[in-house]
Amino acid sequence: MVISQRGIITYAYGASYYLEMAKSLARSLRLHSPNVPRAIVTDNQNDQELLELYDYVIDLRKEYGSNVKQKLHVYDYSLFEYTLCIDSDCIAVRDINLIFDDFQGRSFSVAGNVYLQAGDKDKFIDVDDTLKRFNITKLPRFNGGLYYFEKNDTAKAFFETALEFSRDWRNLGISEFRGDGPNDERIFSLAMMLHNQSMFEDNGQMMRTPIGLRGSFNIDVIKGQSTFKKYNQMVSPALVHFACVWGEHPVYHREVSKLKNLDKGLDNQVKSNIFSAIKYKFGYQIAFLRYIAKRVPKNHKYIQVRVKNFLI
Repeated sequence: MVISQRGIITYAYGASYYLEMAKSLARSLRLHSPNVPRAIVTDNQNDQELLELYDYVIDLRKEYGSNVKQKLHVYDYSLFEYTLCIDSDCIAVRDINLIFDDFQGRSFSVAGNVYLQAGDKDKFIDVDDTLKRFNITKLPRFNGGLYYFEKNDTAKAFFETALEFSRDWRNLGISEFRGDGPNDERIFSLAMMLHNQSMFEDNGQMMRTPIGLRGSFNIDVIKGQSTFKKYNQMVSPALVHFACVWGEHPVYHREVSKLKNLDKGLDNQVKSNIFSAIKYKFGYQIAFLRYIAKRVPKNHKYIQVRVKNFLI
């Protein structure tokens, strides 16, 4: 049932910090895009604060699976004609209506311009085997923190194909993600090629993670600012995706505090203290240790890979 034209949907289930991240996302959207309805898929429908921050609270359907397998069902969860599926560890720093405007008319799309081609190596999929098997020349490579789709026959068929792939992911050469099922990005990537769906070149304006940060990380959620160098490109995304380790970074916690203070009518100035310089200088190292401490007891195999990549 479609009850609105434009809207965003996110997920928060399981650990309580996902719920807190979703609240921060909602606060940032309420600040910068107050007229865009917000929906959340969750297993915690009794959280009063969540009910106040989201217009629609949707019961998690556990039969759809765990981890990112839930995202493969976002078409069925969505209540909107035009949907942005945004990861809960994002923060909006500008009005996201421009993202809807840019994507409009596409059945399914993501932000990006990078493609995997013959000879490329990828930790989530066997590129050469996939290209040969499906007789295609390239695969879109993107971050799945932001998906756009419309309610139409093409999008419906696209998601049906993605679900078919998810049931046979091992035979398709798709690697396990975080020790729990397939990677949604590579499944969607393959489905995009088979349904003639393309990426949108946003020049770093829609959504970006700070992964690959070079230099300073300039973001102010209240002032509506975000500018940083990601690898070799200057970006200024409306949605900053604090993926993986970055969700534990002092900058993320600083911006979350600003949003909470705004709700309470408190001063949003960052209070300096003797530890501030150390905290931000070694922010990534601090974040990495926090990230490991939270996840080691739950997913040993995934953490082993993360530690190995960090040390190399």
